[in-house]
Amino acid sequence: MEFVVLYCNKNQYQMFEEFIFKYSLADYNQVKILVYDDNSILEQKELLKKLCTKYDNIEWINPQVNKDSPAPIFSAFKTADEYLLSNKLSPNWMLFFENDCFPFQENFWEELNNILIKYNWLENKVGLLGFSNFQKYNQGEQIHSSGNPVPGRGNLLKGILQPPHSGWYQNLPQEYYKTDYFVLEVPNWQSVCVNRKLFREKISVDVEYKGRLLNTDDIAHQFMLYNIFNICFPNLAVYHDSGELKNNVNLISDIKYSRSNNVHEVFENRWGWKWGKRNIHLRYQFEQVLKNSNFYNNSIQKKLFYMHINEGPKSIIDFE
Repeated sequence: MEFVVLYCNKNQYQMFEEFIFKYSLADYNQVKILVYDDNSILEQKELLKKLCTKYDNIEWINPQVNKDSPAPIFSAFKTADEYLLSNKLSPNWMLFFENDCFPFQENFWEELNNILIKYNWLENKVGLLGFSNFQKYNQGEQIHSSGNPVPGRGNLLKGILQPPHSGWYQNLPQEYYKTDYFVLEVPNWQSVCVNRKLFREKISVDVEYKGRLLNTDDIAHQFMLYNIFNICFPNLAVYHDSGELKNNVNLISDIKYSRSNNVHEVFENRWGWKWGKRNIHLRYQFEQVLKNSNFYNNSIQKKLFYMHINEGPKSIIDFE
């Protein structure tokens, strides 16, 4: 495989057998799984050890962990890359899933692998790639015509902050779902495929986020500053569960971990504008950064800012 699967987990190891392996349409026995633990309680770390013993394709990549991670997603990507380097493992792509997300196609692994082989330009031009993200399980069936996949989210395109998009790449013109791939601001963070080489070369992990929120958004924006694209392959599908299935799993709930308080302030300080559709001044704030600095000069962000969501889908050639 041209990729490895990566999870960043804290106190939710029941999800592997009671949710991911149980409901996923793709067979996890076919892939190598790396697990970054964000300092779970002892009982949960023991459960992870048992999973690694039971399944020879699961690897715990930071077994010495003894404190919580700053910016867990950044830390997971960095640690996974270092683990692969130290073990001389060659896949350039890390396929990250949140704990409540899994492939929505039986041949997902094969199709993704074929894409990574077919499009050799991905290695030098794309930082993150994502997929059509479905929110309803429908007995394990996903059909584009009857669902409303959410491939990503964004703030900068004209029209994306207003309904029916409301800050998400959703309710898009049908051309988006029919194209081979399209450029977007941020792939849906619940599952992204990360370019190890470009992450190592371009991404600063010295960030102050306390928790997971906006980690992937920040990484996507760092890539775009270097004219490295984030794209979606809409014919590949994943499922993100909002409670339909995982409510049956007895999980430790930690709202402070999943909903950290400082992320919006950190993002605004780093990028010059406050993230999210609730910010009615967002376009004005971004425009002021353009007028008063060269921070976004020659960036993908600047090009997105002057495009409209209905003008898409756009491919990389439209930006070059």
